Amino acid sequence: MEEKTVKKGKKGVVIATIVILILGGITVFNYLKFRVQKEIEVRKEERVPVQVMESRFADLKWILEQTGDIRPKVEVAVYPKVPGKIIERLLVERGDYIRKGGLIATLEDDTIRAQIEEAKAVLESAGANLKQVEANLEVIEKDRLRLESLYKEKAVAKQRLDHIQAEYKATAEAKDLAGAQIKRARASLKQLEILYNDHSIYAPVSGYVSARYVDRGAMSGMQQPIVRISNDEELKIVTTVTEKDFSAIKKGMKVEIEVDAFPDRVFTGTVSVINPTIDPATRTGEIEIHISNKNLSLISGMFAHVRLYLGQKSALVVARDALNKLPGTGSYYVYVVEDGRAVLKNVKTGLDQGNDIEITDGLKAGEKLVVKGQERLKDGSPVIIEDQGSGIRDQGVER
Repeated sequence: MEEKTVKKGKKGVVIATIVILILGGITVFNYLKFRVQKEIEVRKEERVPVQVMESRFADLKWILEQTGDIRPKVEVAVYPKVPGKIIERLLVERGDYIRKGGLIATLEDDTIRAQIEEAKAVLESAGANLKQVEANLEVIEKDRLRLESLYKEKAVAKQRLDHIQAEYKATAEAKDLAGAQIKRARASLKQLEILYNDHSIYAPVSGYVSARYVDRGAMSGMQQPIVRISNDEELKIVTTVTEKDFSAIKKGMKVEIEVDAFPDRVFTGTVSVINPTIDPATRTGEIEIHISNKNLSLISGMFAHVRLYLGQKSALVVARDALNKLPGTGSYYVYVVEDGRAVLKNVKTGLDQGNDIEITDGLKAGEKLVVKGQERLKDGSPVIIEDQGSGIRDQGVER
C-alpha cells in the first residue's frame, strides 16, 4: 500500500515539473518573439526623405513695417462759446469746404442786442454828465482864481476863499468820478460787444466739415460741438514702435506708405514727432508721421501700411520654407536634423526680407533645417536627407 502511494507521488512531481517546463518554454518563446518583432520594427521604421538648408548670418536691410490709421494733421471740433441759446442759422453741411474765419452758425441775439443798446445809453449819459461837470469846473475855476487874487489884495474874506476852493475840489473830484463812470460804461459795452460777436460762430481753421452734430433750432451747449472741421491737405499716422527699434527712429526719416485703395501706389511721408518716453506697460514708443496730401488722394480713416528703412544689420536667417506656424497662434517652429532625426524647435522671428527670415531666438548658425518634407514629420521622426539634386545622402538609422 505504501509502495503504491510513493509511486503516485513521484508521478505527480513529474507531471508538475513537465507543466512548469512547458509554461517556462512558452514564456521564453513569447519574449524572444517580442524582441524579434521589435528589432524588425526598428529596422523597418520609415525614414522620411527631406531637404535641408543651413541657418546662416546675412546682412539685411533693417526695415520696420507698421500699420496705422490715416488721420488729418489738423482736426478741430468747433464749440459755441455761449450756452443756452437757440441756433438760429446753420450755414454749413458735411462735406462743405470752409475757409478760416468763415461763418458757420449764428445764435439768437435779441437779449444781447438789447443789453448793448442799454450799455450805449449808459455810456452816453455818463458822457453828458462829464461834460456838465467839466463846464461847472471851468466856471468855478475862474471864480477861484478871481477870489484868490482879491484875497491877496485883502479885498475878500478868507471864509469866502475857503468856500470857493472847497467847491472847486469837490467839482474836480466829480469830474474824475464821471471819467471813471465813462471807463466802466465803455468796458461794459466792450464786454457785451464781445459776447455779441460770440453769438456768431466762425471757422478757426480752413478745411472740410467732416461732421455736423446739431440741427438748426437746437440749443447751444458747452459740451456739444456744432461741427468738426478737418484739413486733409496734410495728414498724419500715429503708430507705436517696440523698444528695441525705437532708438533707431530719427526725426526727418522718410517713410513709405501704402493703402488698400491704391495697391499700385507708394506714398511718401516723414517722421515728424517722436514721443520722448517709452510706455512701461507696453514697452513701445509713439511716433507721428506726416504726409503731404495736396491733391487729396488719401482720405482720413484709411488703413495704412508703413515702411521705415532704418539701415542694415547682420542677422541670423533661415529660408522662409523652413518656418512652420502653430495653428491658432503667431508662434513659429522649425525641424532641425540632429543624429538622423527631426528635432522640433520653437523660434522667434524678426525681419522679413525676400526668402530670408531673421531668427532672434531658438537657433544658432550652421544648423540644418528641413525646408521640404516637414509635413510628414513629428518631433523625433527619423529622416534621410535628400540632396537638392537627384541624389540621396543617407543621414538616418543604419539599414
